[in-house]
Amino acid sequence: MTIEESTKPVAKLADVAKLAGCSLATASRVMNGNVKVGAADKARVMAAAMELSYVPNQSARSLRSTKSSLVGAIIPTLDYAIYATMINAMQAELADKGVSLIINTSGYDLDIELKQARLLVSRGVDYLVLVGSEHRPETIELLKQAKVPCVFTYTINQHAGAASIGFNNELAGIKAARYLLQLGHRKMAMIAGKVEGNDRVKDRIRGYLSALADAGIDQADVNLVESEYTVEGGRNSMRRLMQAAVVPTAIFCGSDILAAGAMKYCKSNGIRVPEDVSIVGFDNLEIAELLTPELTTLEVPAKEMGTLIAEMITSGPKGSEFAQVKELSTQLILRDSTGRAVQTIEALSSVTS
Repeated sequence: MTIEESTKPVAKLADVAKLAGCSLATASRVMNGNVKVGAADKARVMAAAMELSYVPNQSARSLRSTKSSLVGAIIPTLDYAIYATMINAMQAELADKGVSLIINTSGYDLDIELKQARLLVSRGVDYLVLVGSEHRPETIELLKQAKVPCVFTYTINQHAGAASIGFNNELAGIKAARYLLQLGHRKMAMIAGKVEGNDRVKDRIRGYLSALADAGIDQADVNLVESEYTVEGGRNSMRRLMQAAVVPTAIFCGSDILAAGAMKYCKSNGIRVPEDVSIVGFDNLEIAELLTPELTTLEVPAKEMGTLIAEMITSGPKGSEFAQVKELSTQLILRDSTGRAVQTIEALSSVTS
């Protein structure tokens, strides 16, 4: 954020009305959700509000109950089942308390996330739930100015005044590495998700590499591949790893979806799992037990996170009571996709060339 942005005066409703070319009364009706306002007027006012980063006056918010009636959540995607699990648990708990939930997806784009945060704040959300701890500085400043408490999830890192309910991603990476090391593996690789703007992936990579380094395996000897969270991405990444100069005997995948793609490549190319290569996933989705062999993976406490977030919000804590960290744990689920390290893998050269 530039100095000019940080010192820029907070926009008022009159500024929004002027930019939208309408009366103050019309702008007020739009921001208060009056259904009688025409679509064209509403569109102009909302566009002006987003351009000016307008936040509704907080005096109205102070008249509300100490408990939230409207919660916003911005998650990377709903295509990825693990986020849906968390959202379902959170929504169920909120609904029991009479609280509504607005869900937006950012597509892992922090600029889109910022725009959605502005929109949700303008709609009057009492709390906002964000995934991870890496966000645009403008997003954090927006919530601070609007006095909208934030809960970060899938992480135990937090910003000042915000709560965090999640797990230690670095420790999860360490768990995966230590388990594979216990099986005797030394030729290691990782298929990670996209790193840019994703603190969770960065932390898992850091943990994985640090545990390997502690065992005497140099980071330069660990083949790391970034991939979109798709089966095809996992398949293509596995092809790259198995055609590398040094073929790994163990691979940690940043999601079960990536692991499924990796195993698909292996099956199509005569590579045995786990006899030739061991594969560990991440999340413990339903697909993990449907794969052949069944997938060893790290279970993420998605449902528990969603429930605890809702409980924290509806309990109405303020100040330091709200700004707390609740650390949950990941569990290593052992199945059949991992085994003892093979002593030689020259036989693989014929099927990976």
